Amino acid sequence: MSRNEPRRKDQILGARVVLTGWMPERHDEVSRAVREVTSEDIDLAAVELPLVVLAKASLERAEAARVLLIDAGASVELEDAWVIRDAPRPVASRPTCPFCGSTKTQPYSHAGPAARKRMKCTTCGRAFRT
Repeated sequence: MSRNEPRRKDQILGARVVLTGWMPERHDEVSRAVREVTSEDIDLAAVELPLVVLAKASLERAEAARVLLIDAGASVELEDAWVIRDAPRPVASRPTCPFCGSTKTQPYSHAGPAARKRMKCTTCGRAFRT
């Protein structure tokens, strides 16, 4: 997904970590670093380059993986990617109904633009102010 495409509200800008090569004498170190980053045992002799090590990761995680792979002797590129947020967005809790105690309430918006906010219980049908 490029920067021009619309994104969903639960996505943030992250990165894709792409392995483009490594020094032949440091093959074992790069293999260990890839295993540490992906938790998978990948045979580097059989892979076709470029290899996507992390498809979608946060910027911090992608940068940490890049540093680890470069220290092991690999050539690495970071590409922008939209990733889903780690934690859900905070949602305001709705108040309980003071009449029946139900948590099934919703905003009551029929009072006009200048009115104070009111809530309506969907269980008993009564409106109340918060």
